Amino acid sequence: MPFTLTVLAVAILLSLLRGGRLGNIAHAEVTAGWLLFVGVAIQFGVNAAAGRGLLPDAGLSGWSLLLVSQLLVIAFLVANRQLPGVWWVAAGLALNAIVMAANRAMPVDPAAIAALGLDGATVPPGKHPLLTADTHLPWLADIIPVPWLRSILSVGDLVLAVGLIPMIHALMTTPPRAGRTRGLRPTPALRRTPEDLRPPQVGSPMTGLRPMPGLRRRRDSG
Repeated sequence: MPFTLTVLAVAILLSLLRGGRLGNIAHAEVTAGWLLFVGVAIQFGVNAAAGRGLLPDAGLSGWSLLLVSQLLVIAFLVANRQLPGVWWVAAGLALNAIVMAANRAMPVDPAAIAALGLDGATVPPGKHPLLTADTHLPWLADIIPVPWLRSILSVGDLVLAVGLIPMIHALMTTPPRAGRTRGLRPTPALRRTPEDLRPPQVGSPMTGLRPMPGLRRRRDSG
């Protein structure tokens, strides 16, 4: 997670330097945004539960939630496959999902833990069992130590980072499309014809008027 957040921060900074705006992301034309929201929410929930020891080690509950989270985010990316770099992000998540599905969690290499100076440290249960000789697809597990982040990465994490930067850059540098009011109907005042907008006449035309009785008497007496 620290690595992903760092990549996001770098992508945002580079996009800002190239004239991008965070506000453009809110107006980006994306499809099925709820898939991303639910997938990320599940990921944070699993992290919090694992940190508190609420999930059993490599148990079915934690494994199922992690897998569902990855699949939801991948589905969101496929639905928005027009974005630059989206296939790299989807491929990285798919690699992580494959190794988690094979091992019911994301294995962590004890040698990578030692490289961070964390010998004897325990990994949170429910998400990160230790890599052993029985681990399936060990080359896709968390085996790459990053000391300055105190994190351990997988091959999928690196592939994900390759696509995340151009995708964020595209979302921040693409201005909102004009004509957002498409589909709005004009108010009744706007639908009126020019004749309807003319001010009403104060008096009636002079044709057909009859003189008042007083005026008629004066004319007759003269």
